[in-house]
Amino acid sequence: MSKVTLKTLVQHTGLSLGTVSRALQDGPEVKRETRERVQRVARELGYTPNLAGVKLRTGKTYTLSIVLPVEPGEQDASDSGFGALVSGLHAALAGTFYSLVVQPELPGADALAGLRQLVETRRVDGLVLTQTRPQDERIRYLLERDFPFVSYGRSELEQPHPWYDTDHEDMAYRATQRLLARGHRRIAMLNPPGELMYSQHRDAGHRRALAEAGLAPDPALTRRSALSAADGRRLVLELARLPERPTAFVCANEYGALGALAAFAELGWQAGREATVLATDDSNVSAFFVPPLTTCYASLHGAGRHLGRLLLRRLDGESVERLQLLEQAELIERQPDRLAQGAQP
Repeated sequence: MSKVTLKTLVQHTGLSLGTVSRALQDGPEVKRETRERVQRVARELGYTPNLAGVKLRTGKTYTLSIVLPVEPGEQDASDSGFGALVSGLHAALAGTFYSLVVQPELPGADALAGLRQLVETRRVDGLVLTQTRPQDERIRYLLERDFPFVSYGRSELEQPHPWYDTDHEDMAYRATQRLLARGHRRIAMLNPPGELMYSQHRDAGHRRALAEAGLAPDPALTRRSALSAADGRRLVLELARLPERPTAFVCANEYGALGALAAFAELGWQAGREATVLATDDSNVSAFFVPPLTTCYASLHGAGRHLGRLLLRRLDGESVERLQLLEQAELIERQPDRLAQGAQP
């Protein structure tokens, strides 16, 4: 079989050599539809570019990075279901020249040090940030440098930036509203650390639902943690000792919910009898818990796909204002979640 060359692609697409070459290089001057068609034909025919030559001609690294928080040492299952997020990013980059690397962010480390190393040495062409904060210094730095990025989560910075987010305020609002409608008045929130933007969104949604029901929020019922299974267990055991204990627990992820169910077993409680557990879930694994839980489902794999597509569009030079996407989670009902007869209010 003869080698597939650029001229082969020209013959199969009917496009000029320059257009085919620029399309394979993700040139922003070529329409996205044309680039996708050329790259699809290239894959079908088995075209293999000389990537070293492409990098030399374009000055690009064709490497993107996602900045992920990591815990040192061995930890139990926690809010680290980032494998699905990375998988979604890889899916979005399929068919392009881009590869993806993970930039770890250790607790207590200088948040900007790793970014500066990546940006100022031009080791990558673009970045994905996670776990945003209201006045996120990482976002401010990247905006000042005009460096392509997209964040998983919003901020409160005045200057707009590209982001994808799930509406955590709406999730917490609907979860609280659902439990209130089913007779619960003591609703505990097992939330992420308070400095994170999505944690503040969850607080706002919870308070809004309580206010609509004429109830004041009880600070003792909102607890912060790293969202691990161990933390879920610990917090439920602590809350169970309150003079007026909760009858419902809203967990910010499935790991916390798993820990909550473990605490129920220690207390001799049955989910749905002494108390109810409702969770945010990004993998639908809550369907296999015993009992299966009602969840607000938001796919991390899907989030990764969106982030990857938004970053590619940013690299193409698309305006920031068009690169902001907020999506609603899906409420999946698996339990009635009603206040059980005789449960302590």
